[in-house]
Amino acid sequence: MLTSVEYIRQSVETNLFFLRIMKEHIIFAASALTLKDEGLVPKLAELQERFEGLLEETILLARGTVDPKTISAGGIVTQYTYKAELKTMEYTGLAINTEITLREIRLLNYPGRGRKHSLEHSVDMLNDRIIALLEAAVRSQKEILQKVLDCKMFTHIYPMLLDHVIREAGEYLQQLQQLRKREDTGNEPGQKAVQLAFWNDIMGEHAKFVRGMFDPAEAELIRVANGFSEQFDELTAVAVEAYQNPEKLPRIIRESLNATTDIRNFKEQGTEGILDCKIRSVILPLLADHVLREANHYLQQLKMYK
Repeated sequence: MLTSVEYIRQSVETNLFFLRIMKEHIIFAASALTLKDEGLVPKLAELQERFEGLLEETILLARGTVDPKTISAGGIVTQYTYKAELKTMEYTGLAINTEITLREIRLLNYPGRGRKHSLEHSVDMLNDRIIALLEAAVRSQKEILQKVLDCKMFTHIYPMLLDHVIREAGEYLQQLQQLRKREDTGNEPGQKAVQLAFWNDIMGEHAKFVRGMFDPAEAELIRVANGFSEQFDELTAVAVEAYQNPEKLPRIIRESLNATTDIRNFKEQGTEGILDCKIRSVILPLLADHVLREANHYLQQLKMYK
């Protein structure tokens, strides 16, 4: 059972990470639409703005609540995020509230002192509103995916990527529901195994997506991405086994930490190359930074497990 202070901190940290991820999923979906379906853009823009509003509220709650080390770990914002947002707006014409990124960076100036019980009600209300918005966003994303699978709609992103973002939203929703019950979200061996399987699968899918989004001329990058895809498929399978065999956890944690460090470095080099116009691809700069942040987030989690 979480204490009030633990509940506040874990909720704020979870929301800082996932709310940005969710609003960027909306941006990627909007950027992938064809002219035929541009009428969906206002609906997606409304969802994006609502996620951005909730993220702004979370940033206010984070002042003095979240340790600056959590911000500097690179899961919430990186040194590339602001530039990636500007470039993505330039490429797509979509609006992005970049002031949010600057406010997140400024959180480094607020020492984490564990603000106490006075915030608990505010966090409760915020979590409830996020849960409601998540459910609405998932419904919209599932509608798009189903139309794509039924060949009634075309988008410039893979169907598996649409499914990928739906599963991430489901993970976020589950974590918030556990937090609302004051349940710790990851200390038991079984919970660790589930998280390892989930994030190893996510890392593997990132490798698969970018492998297919590099220009064919980028043969070496494609080869490396394919290697990560195979490696994380194996790690996912071992993590699934660890749910029934907890003695395998130390090994899978160690191997996942090493592999995630490697793919994080690969993603960082890729983000730099895309922003500097040195890599040929159809990868939006913000997508490159997005998957880098997810790797940083997973690394932070793995280091706590170690």
